Amino acid sequence: MSRAWTAEQPNPRVPRDTGWKKDGKARGIYWRKRTSGSKRWGYYADGTIIGAASRRAAIDGKARATLRKDVGVRPPSTGVRICDLAAEVRDAKRRKLREWSFTCFERALDNVLLPELGHLKPAQAGPDRIARLIRDLEEEGLSPSSIRRYLSPLGPIFKLAMRRGLVTSSPLELLLDDERPRGGGVRKHYVWSAAEVSALIAAADELGRRPEANYNYAPLIQLLVLTGLRVGEALALQWEYVDLEAGELHVRASLGRTGELNAPKTEAGARTVPLSPGLVDLLARLKPIDAADEEFVFASTRGGRPIAYGNFRRRGFDKAIEAAGLAGRGITIHGLRSAAASILIRQGLTPVEVAAVLGHTDANITLKVYARLFDKPDLAARIRMAQSAVLAPAAT
Repeated sequence: MSRAWTAEQPNPRVPRDTGWKKDGKARGIYWRKRTSGSKRWGYYADGTIIGAASRRAAIDGKARATLRKDVGVRPPSTGVRICDLAAEVRDAKRRKLREWSFTCFERALDNVLLPELGHLKPAQAGPDRIARLIRDLEEEGLSPSSIRRYLSPLGPIFKLAMRRGLVTSSPLELLLDDERPRGGGVRKHYVWSAAEVSALIAAADELGRRPEANYNYAPLIQLLVLTGLRVGEALALQWEYVDLEAGELHVRASLGRTGELNAPKTEAGARTVPLSPGLVDLLARLKPIDAADEEFVFASTRGGRPIAYGNFRRRGFDKAIEAAGLAGRGITIHGLRSAAASILIRQGLTPVEVAAVLGHTDANITLKVYARLFDKPDLAARIRMAQSAVLAPAAT
């Protein structure tokens, strides 16, 4: 007859030469010393010791393993590796993400995470291993925002691992603040002056009129600067969504980086944008007499397809920025929305009104992104008024 396991006896299935020692206070909980001198914790389940992030996590893991055994639930496979979980997450993301977003997701997996961590079991990729990966990426000169993008697939991968009972917590949650990539998280929006906006429009128009110009990007740049449309929204615009008589256009789609048409990300993205008489005239001159509703407003000269994002950036935006004397100021193509926001805010529109034009879900997003623009116009005057209010009694 086999002997029953007791708290005073070592578990016969746990090898004695692994360095694991019984906790002595909680049944099935083990620990061993790391090279650094700290303790690594684990719990006995399914014929082996499973590592845990802490003693508390080991106790919780042991309790779940015992519950699974009591109710007859099949234990998780201990042979599952991060590459296996990544394959499942990849399939799920392929169905949900837009094409460009999915391409970026795959790049993070294939270029960084799978080569570094794919061969490991989830329990082996603890916070120390993730922290070391972050240090390696920092030493390669990657920016904090790039590192965060590369690490983003780890969130759903470890969430799936926790659901399967392979780990008790995500190592990302156990990183110290100093171990996380810091900085670069807030996009700086360029504050445009009225003169700079005018200079950009004039430069784009002059470039488009040159004999050697293959395409006139000036109307597109002017529309972006004055309406706040996202570049993808403007490139996806079709004539059926431009109402010249009513003086408005309707945003109903967005062109992805790889040329696919997508629905707006949010309900607020599908919106109606008013057009000034000047913009109505601009679009009226641009529209062919026999234009069909499904034709794109900004179509390429070959095949009638919408202008590619990359072509507009290189041949239209970059050249216009340089010709306007604005190069070297850190203005990105997304900065055209900042130009539109600057114009609207300078005209006294409220955050709610600006949010409606830009397609933000609520005004809090607008305030968070463009707070400096709302404060800047009369900040100096308000500071002087506050100073005067304090000094006035003393003067009398």
